[in-house]
Formats: sequence, C-alpha cells, structure tokens
Amino acid sequence: MKVITNHIYGIKATFETLAKGKLWIFFVPGLAVGLMFFSMLSVTETIEGTTSWTKNIWFFGDYVSSGIGWIFDRIEDILYVIIQFIVLTLLSPFNSFLSEKFDSEISGREFKTSFIQILNDLLRAVFVVMIAITFEITCIIGWWMLSWIPGLGYLDPIMYWLISAFFFGFAFYDYSLERHGVSTLGSIGFSFSKMSYMLVTGSIFMLIFMIPYIGLFIAPVLATFISTGAYVKLTHRPPAPAAELTPAPTETLD
Repeated sequence: MKVITNHIYGIKATFETLAKGKLWIFFVPGLAVGLMFFSMLSVTETIEGTTSWTKNIWFFGDYVSSGIGWIFDRIEDILYVIIQFIVLTLLSPFNSFLSEKFDSEISGREFKTSFIQILNDLLRAVFVVMIAITFEITCIIGWWMLSWIPGLGYLDPIMYWLISAFFFGFAFYDYSLERHGVSTLGSIGFSFSKMSYMLVTGSIFMLIFMIPYIGLFIAPVLATFISTGAYVKLTHRPPAPAAELTPAPTETLD
C-alpha cells in the first residue's frame, strides 16, 4: 500500500535529515512546552501530597482521600488536554515553518515566509483544531451511543484510538495543505479522502507521545516531519530537481 511506503519514506527522510545535523532547532519549542507541562504536573503532585493527612480523618478519611485523589487525577487529565491543544495551536507557527523547511529539503521547492503568514498559520491552526475537536467529540458521542448495542463495547479502545488518530493526522497534514494553497474546507475534504494517511500519521504521533518524559516534546516535531514527507511523496514523487517537480493530479492519488 502506498500509504505505508509513503510513510516509510517520510520516516527515512526525517532521520536522514536529522543525521545531517539539520532542523534540530525545531525541537526546542516542544522541549519548552514539555518542561512547562512537567513543572505544572510536579506542582499538582506536590499539592496532592500535602493532603495525605486526610487519610487519618476518623471514619471518613478513606473517602475524603479517595475523593481528593480523583480530583487531582482529573486535573492531570485536563493538563494533558491543554498540552495537546498547545502542541497543535501555539506551536503551529514553528511546526508550519518546520514543514516548509523540510519540504524544501526533500523536494527542492522554495517557499516564502512572512510575519503575516506566521499569524495566518496560528489563526488557521486554532480554527482547524476547533473543527477537529468538534468533529472528534461528535464522533466519540456517536460511537458511545452505538456501543450500547450488545457486543460492541469491547471495541471502545480501538474506536477511540482511531477517532483520535484521524483528527491528529488531520491537524498535522494541514501544515502542508495550507502551504500548497489548499483552503480549510479543502483540507477537510483531503483528510476524509485520504483517511488512511490521517490514521497512520495520527497513530505515529500518539505512539511517540506515549513515550515517557521525551514523547511530549518530540512527538509533534516528528509527526510534522513524517506527515510532510508522506505528503511530498504522495503529491510530488521526490526527490527531483525543483524544475522537474510537477504535482500529480488529485484524482489519481492513492
């Protein structure tokens, strides 16, 4: 399947570029976000630790302690959601610029960047993430209602993974689509017509994100690399001199 070979190309091109010492600077913003997240997590854990005395409350101690633990678990869940939102929005100018540079590296094409373009990238990223979150919640609710049918509940983890992977993939491919003049509506259409690409890229992002400690700040960078490589391979058949690059007709893409 081309979706697999194109992603393999993206992964290979990513590590070849990094091995040359290029584009490492783009890991810095993610590292900053990661440090901020772990600092916030450390604060919540410290505060939670100061409530350990509640276990000694007569009769109700265990209930109070369990309730406090539940609250702090939910706070940590919210922090993860906030960090994912930051990764997909506030880091979007960096990820978009990385996607542009990596595209130029492997395809030979040159792109112009301006402050207006950076601002536009940020605004578009917020809009795209809002669309993705809305669709994701709608799909999850739809599946939740469907899963009440006896025998389907065991599929919940798989379906939740696929739904999340799809919309993460959508967000990362939008960097390349926006750069090549595709509207937000066109980006949505592309994501549904190339669903397998969204699922593979999104799954790669989620798997890397799950790596303890480092996954948080390397996942968005590597996902941007890989999605850009797969998109360039899909549309321009790299590597080739810039003058020889001719986009393949959209209707023939696999």
